Amino acid sequence: MAWVPNSQFEDDLVDMEPDFNFVHGQMAYDIRKQGELWPRPKCTYGYLKSREKRNSELENLHGSRGGSGRDIRESLQLMENIQKIAGTRPLGEHVTMKDWEDDSTNELEALAMMRHFGMMSMAIDSLHVQPEVKPPEGPIQIITNGRKQFPLITDPEFFKPRKIPRKKN
Repeated sequence: MAWVPNSQFEDDLVDMEPDFNFVHGQMAYDIRKQGELWPRPKCTYGYLKSREKRNSELENLHGSRGGSGRDIRESLQLMENIQKIAGTRPLGEHVTMKDWEDDSTNELEALAMMRHFGMMSMAIDSLHVQPEVKPPEGPIQIITNGRKQFPLITDPEFFKPRKIPRKKN
């Protein structure tokens, strides 16, 4: 005969604390999760189209976030740093758009950047010296890994097969 439970465990669990009903809590969670996913667009392209429309409206309302002026400014600052590393421009002199179109110092600046960043990585982020690992001293050592311990057997004689003693008749 099959085992039949003699108690209503789930009902008892729910009735233990009347304000903490697991079933209704789970149902509320599921409804809230479904509400987050609604309304869904009928297709991805429709969603992308509506998002693009919304973004263009926000751009018209607030103005563009970056703009080409910001990009040009960032490029000129980067170029100024490169020229400072290469030494192709006197200190304190700002970069202009003429320098952007000037290709005469490209090779010199590329070599200077390679030297600068190569040397910087060796000088600042050098690897730490690893401590030397000394070999185990005895034939059997106990190695600890967290709470577990296990033997480390370094004796080669331990693994050689031995003669099995046979009984004499």
